[in-house]
Amino acid sequence: MNRKIALGAAVIAVALLTVAGLLVYAQFSSLQEQIQDLQAQNGELLNQNSTLQARINELQLLNREQQDRLKDFTNELAKTRPLLVEITAFAWLGGFNPIGGVTLSHPVNVTVQNNDAIPAYGLTLTVRLQNKDYGALIGLEGQTRIARIGAGESQVVGGYALTTLTIDGSSPLNNAECFVRLSAGEIVLDEWTGTIG
Repeated sequence: MNRKIALGAAVIAVALLTVAGLLVYAQFSSLQEQIQDLQAQNGELLNQNSTLQARINELQLLNREQQDRLKDFTNELAKTRPLLVEITAFAWLGGFNPIGGVTLSHPVNVTVQNNDAIPAYGLTLTVRLQNKDYGALIGLEGQTRIARIGAGESQVVGGYALTTLTIDGSSPLNNAECFVRLSAGEIVLDEWTGTIG
């Protein structure tokens, strides 16, 4: 009798293990199908992402081309008549701003006002430090591109000039002033001389 009980228990255990194995296999198969579906969806999303990225690249290229055309238009218009774009304010930000070795960046904020009836595109703001007495350049000019200023708009533009530390330890800013030029291509729209310090 014990043998029959043991045999029955063994048969039941084998049956339970078989059923459990079949359930695990069914779940594993279901998970495999879900993984394959997710991989297919991921592949579709990657394709869509690639297509969107290609479209973004095309649009960026078109945007750059349009900006170039608008800049050219602004430059040509500046050759035919004065543009009513001017510098209205200047702020020396100063500070000790090393950008590598002994080179210093001297930041400024320049407010530019467009009083013209049309937007201005592709303007250049040039900032330089110069000697107050002689007008000689101190350091290097910094140039900042202004992508667009709408008609009637005012915009604060960050600019900079570069100098180097002197060997004798004196400040390169002794007897210096900041000269700012706003231009459209080769046409100077406005100039401003600001004090530093």
